[in-house]
Amino acid sequence: MSEDRKRLEEQVLKQSIPISRITEDKIQAAYDIVRAKSRQKAKVTPMRSRRSLRHVWAAGLAAALIAVSGLGVMASMGYFTKNVQEADGKVSYSFEVNYELKPVEVKAEPTYLPEGMTRQEEGKYFLDGNYGHGISIMPMNMVNIDAQKEMLDFSRVEQVEKTTIQNMEAHIITYQERDKYLTGEDLFLFNPEDGYVIRIFGDNAVPVEEVKKVAEGLKITVTENEDLTYALTPEERQKQAAAEADDAEWENLVEKGVATDQITKLGETLKCEGYGASYTVNEVKIYDSLFDVPGYTEQGVYDMERLSPWLNADGTHKPYQRMHLDQEGEILEETEAAPKFLAVQVTAEQYIGYNEFDNETTQDSTALDASLVYVEKRADGTWNFKKDSYEAVPSERYELQMDHSAFYLSQPENVSGEGRMHSFFYRSMKKGESLDYTLIFAVDADQMPGGSLENIVLCFNGTGNDPTNPMWSALTEMK
Repeated sequence: MSEDRKRLEEQVLKQSIPISRITEDKIQAAYDIVRAKSRQKAKVTPMRSRRSLRHVWAAGLAAALIAVSGLGVMASMGYFTKNVQEADGKVSYSFEVNYELKPVEVKAEPTYLPEGMTRQEEGKYFLDGNYGHGISIMPMNMVNIDAQKEMLDFSRVEQVEKTTIQNMEAHIITYQERDKYLTGEDLFLFNPEDGYVIRIFGDNAVPVEEVKKVAEGLKITVTENEDLTYALTPEERQKQAAAEADDAEWENLVEKGVATDQITKLGETLKCEGYGASYTVNEVKIYDSLFDVPGYTEQGVYDMERLSPWLNADGTHKPYQRMHLDQEGEILEETEAAPKFLAVQVTAEQYIGYNEFDNETTQDSTALDASLVYVEKRADGTWNFKKDSYEAVPSERYELQMDHSAFYLSQPENVSGEGRMHSFFYRSMKKGESLDYTLIFAVDADQMPGGSLENIVLCFNGTGNDPTNPMWSALTEMK
């Protein structure tokens, strides 16, 4: 995936609905199942998507989850009954499924779309010229619902409007401080008689009235499918158990931590055999003014539109409003942050030729960029990812620290057109060629108390960014 597309999708993710990080992971897993159902008319394999467990490191868009609880219920209720809990700005849904009724397939196509909106992919409709902004339509039958057995929780809810649309019970969820957090709205259609639930999510760019019009104009098709079943075959159960064991192993690997002596020391060289490149962090320095960084030029800035609104005339960084989030993504507090500039001098060498790899690689350039990783030392002496995090209040539209990536490269090779857009932080290098260059990051001053960088390490893109096997470079002495 190109660097600009990766960062854009991360921006889109941050503008999605205000739900907990754990729930968001489950939502993505459920939507994977929904999309899979629409592509096949064979038996289900309700396996969790591994991507859903990697949300902290790999982003995706918020999708859908409706949960199930209880056993079979009376047929007179239809396919399901729903349970809704509302309290203190939170809404939770769960469902009891009637297993006596055979599940059906359901499709939903819009006959009305807001002006300027077109189909992007299955179930997603974006505004022209505004990638990632629009609506998602997610039909779910009883197998989709039954495949997930956790609650769907919404937080920071302002109102749940309960009405009727197309002779179905409809819930329209809006969120507190919509313009501040750039939240959208959720609309659910419940049809227990025919056996489906439809969710429509509209992001902040879509007014709630337009989402209602989309729901009112949906063309909904229900068909029978003899292959649909709640029960898993022995093979499916085996695959599900294997997937869960694999996920558990993956989580254990992530949580194992990194010993101090496994972190490449300042001034030492980290070799990345997978890409044939090595990286040495030579010097690290904090600056109040960007203009004081030796050799700084605007040509080295990846995107001036991200930088210029936040730069004072003297080169210092303007303050911005920031959220402190717990490990579930819930807001702990909001404060004003005052960033400084962290300049990292690096030597990169391509010690394996691009044509020397055994596999069928198409590598033709060397990654020069890196991301900051915020870490903490645990009682057993190992280092691991910090559980809490910080993000800009969405309405600030502050992107300079997106992904904690560098916004500046001192010696870019690709400086215009498509090359700049897709490969700014890459450079074609011959075997044995090395390059000395500077990366610059924006870092909140309170994340470097007293100039300390012990709780921040560097992860070069050339390492492969595998959270189960972190290859970190220190920015200072790690004690």
